[in-house]
Amino acid sequence: MISNNKSILRANTFFKKLKKYNKYNIFIHTNKDDALNNALNSDKRIKSLSKLDGKLIAVKSNIRIKSYPFTAGIKEFHNNISNYNDPLIELIKNSGGIIIGMTNMDEAAFGGDTSTSFYGTCINPINENYSVGGSSGGSAAAISSGIVKYAIGTDTMGSVRIPGSYCGIVAFKPSSQLINNTHIKILSHTYDTIGLMGKKVININELFDIINVNKIDTSNEKKCDKLKIIVPNQIFDENISDDVLNNFKTVVSILGKNNINVEFKNINYWMPNHHRKSLLKIVEYEGSVNLKTLLENKKSQISENLRSNLIYAKKINKEKISNIIQDLDCLKHNMSKTLYNNNLIIMPTTPQTSFNRKFLAPYNQANFTSLANISDLPSITIPIYEKNNPLPFSLQILSSNKNDSYLLKISSYLEKLLQ
Repeated sequence: MISNNKSILRANTFFKKLKKYNKYNIFIHTNKDDALNNALNSDKRIKSLSKLDGKLIAVKSNIRIKSYPFTAGIKEFHNNISNYNDPLIELIKNSGGIIIGMTNMDEAAFGGDTSTSFYGTCINPINENYSVGGSSGGSAAAISSGIVKYAIGTDTMGSVRIPGSYCGIVAFKPSSQLINNTHIKILSHTYDTIGLMGKKVININELFDIINVNKIDTSNEKKCDKLKIIVPNQIFDENISDDVLNNFKTVVSILGKNNINVEFKNINYWMPNHHRKSLLKIVEYEGSVNLKTLLENKKSQISENLRSNLIYAKKINKEKISNIIQDLDCLKHNMSKTLYNNNLIIMPTTPQTSFNRKFLAPYNQANFTSLANISDLPSITIPIYEKNNPLPFSLQILSSNKNDSYLLKISSYLEKLLQ
């Protein structure tokens, strides 16, 4: 039987395109021989192992891949080579997916614009002057550039969804229980979650089908034409830029014209800026524990910014930490009640579109994304393209915990409706 050469062609095309983006610092490591060998094996198969068979997947550098650097953007670890695969990587490889390279990220996943990495600032393919967001900016840029259609990141406060929004791609934070995260370079053991990124929602679905080993019963899901969607009124008090607000109003209008019920509702127990800051304190506190060895070694090669933030967090009073955790748990409980009937929540992914890299990351860019992390809700961001807007706007959609399959189904429907 004569084999096809689709996977080989796909891999060779990747390495040709990559040369164009070398200065963008999107990828920190690739292995052409390994990629071509895996592509050849895929092309030889009579029957595909999955829809991912022969497809190229970029992976954030805080996830273990055997024989690849395992650095998390930290200079101290630039010579670290992983001697085994993360369980997620094993699932992908066993499905025929080809790990094409490791992507750039903020140092230790602590940052909002992928500028703090030992490997340099990642550049946004849409506009070189604007940020890719963080901390999974390299994975988002890999898709935005057109080099790949699939990428893996991690999400702690919006770390796949913010870059997804700034780079005009789809990004998905699943419910935390669905994916094993114990082998990644942990920043926050409570809130770090593997995130999936793709050109379209269908790419997310194909990744999710592979990693969702414990299939979820979605027999109680509502039909697409019976949707009831909530818009929290709190988002309008968060300094939303005019372009984001106008685009969001357009989205709501389109949904209404398609007989989708959108209800504006006060979620009084959610204070976006307050709860984002509370989450950040817990992330920093847990980071001071998980990066303790680096922190206590004064000669370790971590940035002063990371060191000072974690040292500050380490000194936070235990009672204060306990009170913050109780507050966040209360929000999680209340959000669960709000979404009990499989309603969706929609809002802009960020209060603004991507920012010029000459300026600091906006203090509030994670105000809307943090809600899903605190409440452990599946959340997806899909780009909404406007002809006269040079920077992408995106819509964030949230559903109830472990209702990921339902959210992805509805997102596919809304993606077609809005684009």
